[in-house]
Amino acid sequence: MKKTGILLPVGALPAGYGIGDFGPAAREFAEVLKKNRIQVWQILPLGPVGYGNSPYQCASSHALEEMYVSPDLLYEAGLIRSLPETVPLGPIDYERVKAEKRSLLREAYGNFEETEEFRTFCEQTWVKEYTLFKTWKEANENQAFTEWPAKFRREPSARILRQYREELRFQCFVQYILHVQFTGLKECLKKNGVELMGDIPFYTGGDSDDVYFHPDMFLVRDGKPDWIAGVPPDYFAKDGQRWGNPIYDWDAMQEDGYSWWLERIRANAELYDLIRIDHFRAFDTYWKIPASEETAVNGRWIINDGDAFFTALYGKYPELQIIAEDLGDLRPEVYELRDRWRLPGMRVLQFDFASPSRKEDVIYIGTHDNPSMRTWFSELPIREQRKIRNHLIGKYHGRDVYDAILKYALDMPGRMVIFCMQDLLGTTDRINTPGTIGSPNWEYRMSDPDYAETLRKTLERIREK
Repeated sequence: MKKTGILLPVGALPAGYGIGDFGPAAREFAEVLKKNRIQVWQILPLGPVGYGNSPYQCASSHALEEMYVSPDLLYEAGLIRSLPETVPLGPIDYERVKAEKRSLLREAYGNFEETEEFRTFCEQTWVKEYTLFKTWKEANENQAFTEWPAKFRREPSARILRQYREELRFQCFVQYILHVQFTGLKECLKKNGVELMGDIPFYTGGDSDDVYFHPDMFLVRDGKPDWIAGVPPDYFAKDGQRWGNPIYDWDAMQEDGYSWWLERIRANAELYDLIRIDHFRAFDTYWKIPASEETAVNGRWIINDGDAFFTALYGKYPELQIIAEDLGDLRPEVYELRDRWRLPGMRVLQFDFASPSRKEDVIYIGTHDNPSMRTWFSELPIREQRKIRNHLIGKYHGRDVYDAILKYALDMPGRMVIFCMQDLLGTTDRINTPGTIGSPNWEYRMSDPDYAETLRKTLERIREK
């Protein structure tokens, strides 16, 4: 039976502290999903946001973004004396939220008593790496690690570690409390019969603990990339998309048995029930751009050995549930790789409305990179609007065109259908515009405190025969 899901970033939840978090608003959302027979919640990457506040430029493949900490849960745990004032719902103000959440975490750390569970958590390799990287970064006024003085670019001495011991412990506490809160949310979702779909960016941020501690896995010299990632000119951007992430050294990774990638996916499989891998095509071919180029136009396609990677991955973790982001103008070999490994792909109706879907597909009207359904349809040329209306009119005669599009997606053959929350609420909000950086990207939040009733009514209408 096909599952129904909703795409909504955690930060877009209507919590009262400037950004959605792992607290009561998320748990309430889990109950709303259950009441509306929604089985899947798809979110965006939860790692520490990077350049332009993008969740796809994470500073770590393992750590969680501290802005998602819940003040309510800190208060319930007795770690803060009082709750901060709530603020009206509106776009995320990252600088203000970061400062306020950091202040609360400092207070909570001051009231925290270490436990054996906490000490065990801090002994994990990824925790040690990230907390050291984060501590060093803040000690250097958040400059990129390639700009740090020499003493922070080599193995730290015992004296340096003693000097920063308390700060290192604080950073461990931040990650510990985030994981405790996230685990509670996962238990709430499970109780409500909701699966969580996480999102793994194909590339990691250049200014990240991954590149800092594992430079041999990347094509970098002294931490600086000679080649960077992106995609050539396409539907979204006439100059292509110059993401700026360092390119992997796939030869070194294959020789190493893909251990870095396998550990990355293992850690994500502990967090999520389903995993969507962004930019899946790069397992087959990836766009390699000289770092000196200002756009993504002058790059070249490099062939990758995706079968070797998936042989290693499924050889170690045969039960993984992965969804391939297989969008764009792809060569046939990408689909062949996807199908050899029996991976469901994505079908986005804004790109291809009328073609039949496969039973393995995950159906979307749009994703976090697309305009809302209402914006997309209203901006189509009249002749294109007419084609869509004509395609829908026989089966969905008498329905509002937007309800008809939602029902069309719901009725299509496929493994599951994922609706963007904006489309179910009937708003024109957008999460991200590819090829652009800065506000208003990644600032979307639900503005309707009564969203649950609006959602219920929309789902009720489109589920009617």
